[in-house]
Amino acid sequence: MNRLDTQVTEIMSSPVRTTDKDTPVSDVAEMLLTADIGSVVMTDLDGIVTKTDLLTAVSDNHTTDPIATVMTDSVVTVSPDADVQTAVNRMQEHQIKHLVVETGGEAVGIVTTADLAATLATVPDSITSMFATSNNPNQLNRYECTQCGRRVTADTQPKQCGECGAPVRNISVTRD
Repeated sequence: MNRLDTQVTEIMSSPVRTTDKDTPVSDVAEMLLTADIGSVVMTDLDGIVTKTDLLTAVSDNHTTDPIATVMTDSVVTVSPDADVQTAVNRMQEHQIKHLVVETGGEAVGIVTTADLAATLATVPDSITSMFATSNNPNQLNRYECTQCGRRVTADTQPKQCGECGAPVRNISVTRD
């Protein structure tokens, strides 16, 4: 069997850690550190928070804020019967590093670029294309406002959001 035909259930991490949007940033940070994981999904699948999101929040001294203020609102999902090629395509299309495996509106697993790299270690073309956007200096990057979620594509990082003036983050790079 081609490794690209492997089902995502064979490479995903499970169970998925979830929380509700009102949980304080500090509690979610402790959850990630204690469980040694890279992301937490909102219970109703309408947001995801990664270590990078939390580091930004902690460095900005927002530890008592609800996690909803720093999470990424859109959660990209894949079904458990999807194959690795579908996961790679979905992650490339949305320029993300964490893909939620869901069934019936419930998160049942997480697939990361590290999971894909380990699975595809003998398929160099797949690995190269998966990371090409972060290695190409001529590639435009996507940036997202940490406050309002507005996204822009640019060759250099804006100093602040054009809508609300809040800081922006690069969502084209690894967010493990």
